[in-house]
Amino acid sequence: MTNTAMKIKNLSRAISISIIWVILLMLTGCWDRREINDVAFVLAGGADKEGDNIRISVLIPLTGNMGDSGGGGGSGGQKPYSIKTETGKTVSEAVSKLQSRLSRHLFFGHRRVIIVGEELARTGGIETVIDAITRTPEKRLSTFIAVSEGSALDMLNADTRLERFSAESMREELQSETSAGINLKEILYKLISIGDDAYFPYVQKVKTKIEGQESEDIRSDGFVLFHNGRMTGELTGNSALGFRLLNQSIRNYDETINIDGSYLTVSINQAKISIKPIVKNEELSYRIHSRVKVSIREDKNLERNYSYSEQRYQIEQSIAQHVVDNINLAINKMQQNNSDAIGFGLQAYRAYPKIWTTKYRKDWDELFPKIKFEVTGEANVFRLGMSSENLGKKDN
Repeated sequence: MTNTAMKIKNLSRAISISIIWVILLMLTGCWDRREINDVAFVLAGGADKEGDNIRISVLIPLTGNMGDSGGGGGSGGQKPYSIKTETGKTVSEAVSKLQSRLSRHLFFGHRRVIIVGEELARTGGIETVIDAITRTPEKRLSTFIAVSEGSALDMLNADTRLERFSAESMREELQSETSAGINLKEILYKLISIGDDAYFPYVQKVKTKIEGQESEDIRSDGFVLFHNGRMTGELTGNSALGFRLLNQSIRNYDETINIDGSYLTVSINQAKISIKPIVKNEELSYRIHSRVKVSIREDKNLERNYSYSEQRYQIEQSIAQHVVDNINLAINKMQQNNSDAIGFGLQAYRAYPKIWTTKYRKDWDELFPKIKFEVTGEANVFRLGMSSENLGKKDN
């Protein structure tokens, strides 16, 4: 091998070794790495109005206080979490001020729920909160968002005993059968939709006091209505059940009705809702028809004969009328609060795009409270809850 060939070979080897060293140096670590001990994981966040400012609250778990004790308590009787709060002219300012006095870096990538206080929601501050959240790189579009009765800070500090953290209790409640969990992705879609107002689950704190021991639970079986970015009203009780049917987010729920002076509890197992916009004589109206399948859960009238077709028909008619009443109640509430949370305008746009664009879209805020709705319903009892004879009947 000539001297020239040897030099070329040695030079190639030196270049290869240099490249390998550069690659290895690049793999030794991340320039922006952060040790886990330097991070404060936020499980839940809250936003409240305080004067002209916004109060931001965060719930941070304290692993050192969790211990092995059962229930929601931590080791030594200390809470397994800490709530930190700060105010600012904007959400970002409040978070920055909060971060400046914490020894750990706030990490929002594991945030499960965001709670907005009722006063902030009524004054139109919720869109500001959503705008700030969506600009954060650590946002999770699957994070649940809800409006609280009272302040969000008070809700985060709820003394729930069934779960370690109020954040976990709220997350489970918001995705349970009694609620309709709304996440950031879904609310962003509703905010930009045509002829569609936003709605949020309504979380409330319920206190239980037994023999001097007080505990708190979080309930979410209602909804808050929005119009032009502001909370205008709430749906609770039967109006909330009617809204769930209209929203077609129905999951099994129980209804108790009075038939001939005796109470009957049924389970609504399936529901199909048809919403049809109709333009007649240049007037827009809606025809709504509900079809539900129900099963009997309990009947206080042990002498009721389900084999008798007339008796069964009476039960089905009573259930259908009860469902229709709930739907009408929800529609009336939405019209009173001028909140098209179901998206009736969007459905009119899909059915009559030209008429909607030229006639209804511009004045929908004034037209919606006056729209007429025709609601009908039918029910089918498909499960009686007994194999042959009612086991509660006495033998003759």
